[in-house]
Amino acid sequence: MGRSTQIQIPTLLRIKANTLHKLGKYLRRNDFHRVAVFYGEGMRELLGEKVDISLDSSEIRVVRTEVVTGNDIEAVVTSAFALPRQADALVAVGGGMAIDYAKYAGFLAGKPVIAVPTALSNDGFASPGASLKVDGRRTSCPAAIPFGVVIDTAVIAGSPPRFTYSGIGDLLTKYSAVADWKLSYWETGEQVDDFAVLIALQSVDNLVHHPHKSIDDLDFIKLMAGALVMSGVSMEVSGSSRPASGSEHLISHAYDKVAARPSMHGLQVGVASIGTMWLQEHPQLEMVMAVMAETGFLHFVKEHPLDRAAFLEAIRVAPSIKEGYFTILSDKANVERLVEFVQTSPVWDGLLA
Repeated sequence: MGRSTQIQIPTLLRIKANTLHKLGKYLRRNDFHRVAVFYGEGMRELLGEKVDISLDSSEIRVVRTEVVTGNDIEAVVTSAFALPRQADALVAVGGGMAIDYAKYAGFLAGKPVIAVPTALSNDGFASPGASLKVDGRRTSCPAAIPFGVVIDTAVIAGSPPRFTYSGIGDLLTKYSAVADWKLSYWETGEQVDDFAVLIALQSVDNLVHHPHKSIDDLDFIKLMAGALVMSGVSMEVSGSSRPASGSEHLISHAYDKVAARPSMHGLQVGVASIGTMWLQEHPQLEMVMAVMAETGFLHFVKEHPLDRAAFLEAIRVAPSIKEGYFTILSDKANVERLVEFVQTSPVWDGLLA
């Protein structure tokens, strides 16, 4: 039997320069007249005036403002129940933590969320889940996909490069994730949603085939933002993280546990996908490596390498991260093959230190 639940996709989607100036107009157009605004740390000072002017000019009333400083689930629950009843929607301005916080608060309160990401470090801002701390451990919690996504490409262009490189790494892993999902079908009979696969692969294909891959180029940022939105939608369509997350994500989650100083999620999964795609004998590996070089991803990681010992340990730990989640690393022989590849191949020179 297939899934019969209703699929939600963002109704409001704006990706272009200076969308922040029109945020109030977009809210009014969708009948949101009273909103609660959640800011990531530092975002109130950086962008608050622009947001206030935009909302005021469209006569949007802010009934609550909150600065998100952590992602403990208890704090989110408290915020959700402190929301004024007259709030029509929640607006989240900031990075992944602020957006996840607002998404879960909106999910609990039954109110729509408009995500306004200020960086493109991964596809989480448009996904149906929220990464929160539960009993001190990072946990993926169910939440509704945002009603709206408003991305100001000029704001993204001004964000630190590490965020955009992280987003590139996260996008390029869709090849590895989909290959693992199909492998699970052949090995365990796990159902694959072909439409979710199409969306996920289309999102990364658009990035790969874009002629000018510069993180300073607004057209490239626009395309990348749209691709990350589509990746998030693919998870909503499939009802799981499968089209966007495979063995490379397990290695990254394991690295978070064993490394003294973990890096950014998208950088870690991007590096890990080099190994998982090699194991999968993936036909797109050479092209992915070329895109990593062209965008500057490889150069950036070599300036901020991952810890070699921790990365090798993460490969060994990865299969135990998610019980019942079949990937190329579920075969112990493949774990040892990947460890040997990392130890002996010059591909890893500079990426690991």
